[in-house]
Amino acid sequence: MSSYSILVVEDDPDGQEVVARMLKQVNIETEIAGTAEAAWEMLKAKSYAGAIIDLALPGQDGFQLLNAIRNDPALRKLRCIAVTAYHTPELKHDALQNGFDGYFAKPLNRTLFLGAVEEIFGY
Repeated sequence: MSSYSILVVEDDPDGQEVVARMLKQVNIETEIAGTAEAAWEMLKAKSYAGAIIDLALPGQDGFQLLNAIRNDPALRKLRCIAVTAYHTPELKHDALQNGFDGYFAKPLNRTLFLGAVEEIFGY
């Protein structure tokens, strides 16, 4: 597998570390944004293979960030996976209907999560 970078948008330092560590094990580099606003600036400045976005962020939430991504001609095809600690079947449905390419409840199941990352991001 070749190395490439995924943007992890997560405000919790423990959550940042868990996702980054999982992805590093399969040779995927990560960059971290703690807010949707910081992520937006990073997405405008650099190309990423995809984004993993927590739905519950301070300020703008993950849905608002995804909406901005999908409405930007340069970013609209970016693959995005939603993650959340506040899982409900309705939230999963809403995330996928609103344009996320994948959805995972925390705590992340390593095998299922990395399998989806491989499928969605095509590494």
